[in-house]
Amino acid sequence: MVKVSFIVEGDVEKILIEALVPWFKERGITKVGPVINVRGGGNLCPGNIDLYIEQAKVWNPAKILILTDLECDSCVTQTKTRVGNCKECVVIVARKAIEAWFLADTLLLENLLKGKIVPYEAPEKTELMPFDVLKQLFLDKTGRGISKKMLARRSVQYFSPERAASHPDCPSAAYFIRKIDEIGRIPMES
Repeated sequence: MVKVSFIVEGDVEKILIEALVPWFKERGITKVGPVINVRGGGNLCPGNIDLYIEQAKVWNPAKILILTDLECDSCVTQTKTRVGNCKECVVIVARKAIEAWFLADTLLLENLLKGKIVPYEAPEKTELMPFDVLKQLFLDKTGRGISKKMLARRSVQYFSPERAASHPDCPSAAYFIRKIDEIGRIPMES
């Protein structure tokens, strides 16, 4: 098993990573240490990220996976540059925001909203932030709102990275799976 530490932008990413631990194990990855939640993308800047990387290195991981959102950056490269670089780090950028992956998983939405829905066409190109789209879907279908943490806790019960990645307009979820599979194939040191 390849040892991986995780640094994430916020609560939703932390809840998701913790829920995916069995899925990671199936791919040859074991999570070491707690998921480090930096509590906001601004804390993943060069002036701040080094502290979190040092915290992750305490667990002696082969890789450190950093999961963040694109949000208002103009491109993934800009976000990766903002986060910085370390030789053990793998940066995964959810286009727009991580909640786009939930929008891409139609079965998840049907389970959460208790009924058939039309698949969401462009989860990573929403006019509003993906969470705001999901919040509106909840209001429309259930008459009730939802918080980000509540959405994440409910979503991870049904979420499938493979279903999100199979959506034609969710390439960041597909990239996430590719990188996880690559990490899981890193040869073990003797």
